[in-house]
Amino acid sequence: MCKGDKNREIIRIVLNKRYDIQYASIDNKNAIDYIKKLDIVNRLSDDLPVQYDLDNYHVTIDEVNITDNMYYMITAVLEYPECENCRKALTDAVTGLYNRNYWEQIISEVTLHPRTQNFSLILIDVDNLKEINDTYGHTAGDKVIEIVGQAIKKCIRKEDAGLRYGGDEFIILLFNQDKKAAYRVVERIRREISKLAAGQGMNIQISAGVAYYDSLRNMGDIIKMADRNLYKEKRIKKSKEKQNSEKLKHLLREIEKLRDELNKKVVLEGKGINNEETLKLSQKLDELIIRYLIDE
Repeated sequence: MCKGDKNREIIRIVLNKRYDIQYASIDNKNAIDYIKKLDIVNRLSDDLPVQYDLDNYHVTIDEVNITDNMYYMITAVLEYPECENCRKALTDAVTGLYNRNYWEQIISEVTLHPRTQNFSLILIDVDNLKEINDTYGHTAGDKVIEIVGQAIKKCIRKEDAGLRYGGDEFIILLFNQDKKAAYRVVERIRREISKLAAGQGMNIQISAGVAYYDSLRNMGDIIKMADRNLYKEKRIKKSKEKQNSEKLKHLLREIEKLRDELNKKVVLEGKGINNEETLKLSQKLDELIIRYLIDE
């Protein structure tokens, strides 16, 4: 941490659409002074989110949906050259989504006129990131994370919230959307990931868990619910992979059996493969090989 007044390291202010202060990490009098000093009101007319430097502060302004209302979230970071902690970005550098620190600040610090609201939460992680890292290197792994972030941004509404929760885990919060709508969003994200990945010559597989609840105060519980559903999907995938593996093994045994039988007949007949029975065996062998190649 930086030395000095901790409240001056990172200043957070939330304004409603009338520019009234709804929350501030400092007292309201100082918050008003900072709003003037950092030229906040004039910047609210810009296309948000916006970031700029002024008076040794790095300022970020964005709109955020909290309990079905839109607010302005202002964060001002005093730039201490010797302090790395004060330089933490509020968005993830790889994906451009919100990062976990920003999300936790919203959930833990901003409690604006809480009221009941319906929302769905989607938890996503990448199934084969380790395989991609091991095969192509960590640069390719970063590209995977970037592609998933791009897909999420493209497939959610402006009033929804998407963030990189950590590593290859992502969270999406859909306001006033039920589980059916959330699953439709997941499928759109899958299709978009597939399209973007194909352009990079990659195969990216994700798993997703969806949970639906009616209060932001239970965010911890809803994340656990989504997490359970995500791992349920992973277990189903592994079970299907195991079944497919057994199916392929059976096909291989059938192919080998037919191949041996065909070879014996060719030797015994001594007439090549013109014999009708031999031709049938050959055709059946071809069919099995095609099935194997399709299922592999």
